[in-house]
This record gives sequence, structure tokens and C-alpha cells, in this order.
Amino acid sequence: MGGRVAQISLTAVVLLLGLLLVLQLRSQARPTEISSLSAQDLSTLIETLSDRNRQLRAAVADAREQLREYRVAESQGQSALGVSGEDLRRITAFGGRGAVQGQGIVVTVDGQLDAIAVNDLLNELRNAGAEAIAVDAVRITARSVCVQAPLTLQIDGTMIGKQFMIRAVGDPNGLLAALQRPGGIISQLQLFVSATIDVQQSAQVTIPASHLDLAPRIAKPAA
Repeated sequence: MGGRVAQISLTAVVLLLGLLLVLQLRSQARPTEISSLSAQDLSTLIETLSDRNRQLRAAVADAREQLREYRVAESQGQSALGVSGEDLRRITAFGGRGAVQGQGIVVTVDGQLDAIAVNDLLNELRNAGAEAIAVDAVRITARSVCVQAPLTLQIDGTMIGKQFMIRAVGDPNGLLAALQRPGGIISQLQLFVSATIDVQQSAQVTIPASHLDLAPRIAKPAA
């Protein structure tokens, strides 16, 4: 929009310049009429042309300044738009609606864990600062919970077998220490369930987007 206005302004200036040039050429094309003018008339004509030239230069300067302001505004607008877009991508990704990747840990589980044990593992990772979590291909969001189905475990409607993998993006050292600390969640689970829980750090963990519709049904942005 700013660029279009600037083009219109510059076009108007060019038309004004052309009009003045035509007037000057017409004046030069009538030497007989000019030669017949009195000294006072010639002085008035020269003053008029000088005034028009000053007006033209001022209009050109104003148009250039306006064009410069439009270019600066466009640059700032693009920059703000880029920042807003990046913020939106980050919010979308870490809210669960977009895939993310980064360093973290991979937890491999093989055994008979019940829903409570799985939820305890997920909560421990959340409390340890995990920025994104997935169980197999299921993205864990704020509303995700593991439940005991008739034949197997389920998270967000997806079945989880006795062998599954938990991936978490976050500080690898902090996440590993939280799970493996003496008296921690893994130590507690091994006292009550028959399962092997292996934790490995990873330089690149990929977390998929959630397949759920995460749009709020009740909540609305506050004014």
C-alpha cells in the first residue's frame, strides 16, 4: 500500500515537471512575444518561473522523503512480520500442533507397565523440564493421559503395547538425572512392576505433531 502511494506521488511530481517544461518551451517558442514584453513583465515572468521551480524542487524533495519513509516502514513491517511468524511457529510447535526436534532422551520400555506407571513417567519428565514428549507416535499434550483399555493401554485413543518408546526434548543431563536418581521414578517402578526401562541421551530427538484438534472449546482470548 505504501509503495503504491509513493508511486502516485512520484507520478504527480513528474506530471508537474512536464507541465512546467511545456510552459517553458512554449515561452521560448514565442521569441517575438517575449521580446515585446516590458522589463517589468519580464521580471514578473522570471519570478513566476523561479517560484514554480522552487515548488517543483520542494515537491520532489517531499516525494523522495515520503518514499524513504515508506521503504523504512515496509522494512520494519517485514521485520515485525517475521518476528510474529517465528513466535507463531514456536507457539504452534511447543503447543503440540507442530513437530519439534532437538536434543533430549529416549526411554525404551519393555514390560508390564500399567497406566499409573506410564503417567508417572510422563509427569516426571514434565517436572524435569521436558519441552516436548511423545510415546511412540503419540504427541503428549496438556490433555494427554494414559488409560487402561480392556486389552491394552491407550493414550489419546491410540493403543500402546507392552513395548514402547518415550522420547523427550529437553536438557539431556537434567532429564536423565531426574529419571535415574536414587529413589526416583525408575527405582520405584522396578520395585513393583516387571519391566526393563532403559534411558539413553540423544543429540537429535524428533517429536511429531499431535493428531488431535487442540483448539479450545470453551476458553477464549481475554480482551
